[in-house]
Amino acid sequence: MSKFDQITYISEIRRKSIHIVSMLIPIIYYFIDTKTALLILFPMMVITLLIDLALFYSETFRSIAYPILGGMLRPHERHRTSLVLNGASWVMIAACITIAVFPKPLAIIGYSIVILSDIAAALIGRKYGKTPFLDKSLQGSIAFFIVALILSATWTYIFHFTSQFFLLSMIGSLCATIAEASTTRLKLDDNLAVPISFSAITWLLCILWSITL
Repeated sequence: MSKFDQITYISEIRRKSIHIVSMLIPIIYYFIDTKTALLILFPMMVITLLIDLALFYSETFRSIAYPILGGMLRPHERHRTSLVLNGASWVMIAACITIAVFPKPLAIIGYSIVILSDIAAALIGRKYGKTPFLDKSLQGSIAFFIVALILSATWTYIFHFTSQFFLLSMIGSLCATIAEASTTRLKLDDNLAVPISFSAITWLLCILWSITL
């Protein structure tokens, strides 16, 4: 993230505190089937996209929304010279794609990582990030990877998977960490890059090692 695209640290905490609510998506998905999950999430995705359209095209809507959102919008989201999607829209797009494309366990783990690991990376990186690593900081990326490993281990236990799966998910977590740290140069939103990179790599490895999901 460029220093010109940063909000204050307090605003970052507020933004992430809202972001953490998205953890309800993988938790609820654990208890329901894929079709039901998509029937719930697709309309929500459409709503977030319509809000982004309104923010871009309607001065009246912006005058109402911006005071409510306060400093949580990043500069590129507030000063729109072109149609820009907010983080909420990317979160919903990523959820729909990940759930529709990948096996349920991988979608749940990958989406959990993009929520909680991203929060850890943002807060640690903003506070203690001193060493550059790709487009982010090494400290933030280490925090991202550690939380990703914790989540992989937790969901491995919940799904009753083997230790071999956890080892493969560690590789997926590392790939997700690199993807998150490279989103500026790749011109991808991390909400999309992280769950897809984790799920795709881990799924491929599971196929190669004949692990059934």
